[in-house]
Amino acid sequence: MKKLPENVKKIWMQASIITFICWILFFVVSRFLLAFIKWPTWISFIVLGIGILELICELSLIPYRYAFNKYRIAEEYVEIQKGFFFRKLSSIPIARVQNVNLDQGPLLRMQKLNSVDIDTAGDNHRIEAVTHQEAQLIRKQVMDLAMEARNEK
Repeated sequence: MKKLPENVKKIWMQASIITFICWILFFVVSRFLLAFIKWPTWISFIVLGIGILELICELSLIPYRYAFNKYRIAEEYVEIQKGFFFRKLSSIPIARVQNVNLDQGPLLRMQKLNSVDIDTAGDNHRIEAVTHQEAQLIRKQVMDLAMEARNEK
């Protein structure tokens, strides 16, 4: 199975920091609102504590998340493995693939990566990050295999 590129760790770290900034904003807003509402002030500090705890957990789990995110493309199926506590291995039959989309948000764009979404009639599967060239190759390879599988029927 192929691993994701190393710089996906940087993206996960940046996403964690952005989430923490949202927690800080929520803390500031709750402190501001507590001036008007007669709630105890410790509630806003609980919000900040939850944000700090989430940041620590997310940052410490990035190496494990990286170790267990893999994918494989074979002639009959695409396998995507995710998760470190609750591991999930998805096998997508090539004959069921309807579409392959490439997505690139701002964090992925800064690292020159794409995510690959593989759509079937009942579900959507995602390879979180690959290089742009690898994404184009995956898209072409999976769609070509899917067309061959449909033509064989």
